[in-house]
Amino acid sequence: MVSDAAKKRDAQKKTAAAAKRGGKGAATSKAAAAKVAVAESNEVDNLANGVEDLKISDRTCTGVLCSHPFLRDIRIESLSVTFHGYDLIVYSELDLNYGRCCGLLGLKGCGKSTLLTAIGLRELPILDYMDIFHLSREIEASDMTSLEAVINCEEERSYGCSHC
Repeated sequence: MVSDAAKKRDAQKKTAAAAKRGGKGAATSKAAAAKVAVAESNEVDNLANGVEDLKISDRTCTGVLCSHPFLRDIRIESLSVTFHGYDLIVYSELDLNYGRCCGLLGLKGCGKSTLLTAIGLRELPILDYMDIFHLSREIEASDMTSLEAVINCEEERSYGCSHC
């Protein structure tokens, strides 16, 4: 079976040879090269769609939902999160209370964004009727500390809610 790379190489050789000769062969070889390029792009698109269908993730999340299904609070026990095989969070508890703001502070690479992404993509056992909004971008650089930035956002949110 001839590989795709070999087919592409042969098509390029034919194109180069036809260009040296000039004339009608160049036009047909260009059309053949265009067909090969279209076929390759379709194949790449099909592979990309197949990978998306598999929903391959580099995270592994486990945990047990211990909160009552009718309560708004979320309590997950035995929470473990791994990223590319490295344990970031091991046998921890996660409590999220309704109406409370919470923030994650920690060193680089300790798993803050990974945990929030896992929550946002519902990889943890969270009930379906709860709405989750996840923003993946970072706060703009400033001279404020992390705590000041969280308090400032809370003040803006409460100001916006009072003027609705």
